Amino acid sequence: MSNVSINTSKVSNKYITIDWLTASFSLDYDVHEFITEVLQMDYRDFIFEVGGIGRSYHYGNTAKFDNIHIYYSTALDVENGSNSGFAVNFNGQGCRQYEIYRWNENNCWTWYDTIRNLLKISGNFTRLDIALDLINSKYTWQFLLKKIYEKTLIYRGNVKRINKINTKTGEDYNASIYIGDKPQQLNIYDKKGERFDRAKQEYDVDSWTRWELRLSSDKAHLAVLELAEGRELSDLFQGILSAHYRFVTLTGDKNRSRRENARWWTEFLNNASETHLYVSKDKPTLKRKENWLENHGPDKAELMLYLKDYFVYGSNAAHEKLLSRIQLQRQNVTNTDIQLILQGITEEFAENGSVSRYKTSQVVNELHELLYNDI
Repeated sequence: MSNVSINTSKVSNKYITIDWLTASFSLDYDVHEFITEVLQMDYRDFIFEVGGIGRSYHYGNTAKFDNIHIYYSTALDVENGSNSGFAVNFNGQGCRQYEIYRWNENNCWTWYDTIRNLLKISGNFTRLDIALDLINSKYTWQFLLKKIYEKTLIYRGNVKRINKINTKTGEDYNASIYIGDKPQQLNIYDKKGERFDRAKQEYDVDSWTRWELRLSSDKAHLAVLELAEGRELSDLFQGILSAHYRFVTLTGDKNRSRRENARWWTEFLNNASETHLYVSKDKPTLKRKENWLENHGPDKAELMLYLKDYFVYGSNAAHEKLLSRIQLQRQNVTNTDIQLILQGITEEFAENGSVSRYKTSQVVNELHELLYNDI
């Protein structure tokens, strides 16, 4: 994980590094101890603020070392609605500042050391950006855009191009290509143009292209766990790209998914092992909805109406009114709801250790009869 230093020669170089890291913690940990023992920094170098940026993330306080931020809450803050626990955030510049700080103290330090320290106190990583900087490389944003326009990219998500135009020359500069959206986005852009646009900094290189993989939520945590096990950052970066994106040959089978990977893409990936950042999600079963309705749903209001009718009109009339209100809801039942009911029936039989005497088609027919005829 090396920092980016621009070589003024025309030689092709590449650098890869962590460019954003965010982790949150649910445990109660003194912020001064966290800075000293986990980050291995001097807490006296930090500025402590009541509120500050931390309030934007629902924490009561902020500790800052320039672009290294810690958001935390006191017991009183939590009582007043702030998040408990704390979070640490290194943005791009914060990562560079932390590297310099740690290397001044220990020239053998690496990001692996800090990641393992954060995991020891049950850190939940919610953002990880990995940046690959290519100097004087053929893999520029223009090169990639050409391959996309040739329809050799196989990817199911969104692909966007955003660029600025020099009004004097008409040339594109500081262009960005975005492949995908949160929680996993690949951004390829003109870093040389961006630096000039932001700070008028010029670099004696033909091109400086950044490939930036932005991971958030569970995907960020899964990737960090790979690093904690000793996975090389470059291999992880290329492994994720190998698993989730494909550039294929320009010609071949009409079904592009059956074409071989393009030679340049195979070369770029450098035989990295595919790394699927797959996050399993439970299906929204009827049982889960049933549990939610029992605790949070509108049936409390339905019960209140029933009890009101019970004491005013009697039990028979109250029951009839209850059924009539249920019947009014039939028009709101969708095909998705029917599928959910079918899944719920199957789960209920399985939970009771019995087998349904109905076929799926019979259940659907009876559901429609119940919904569209009198109950």
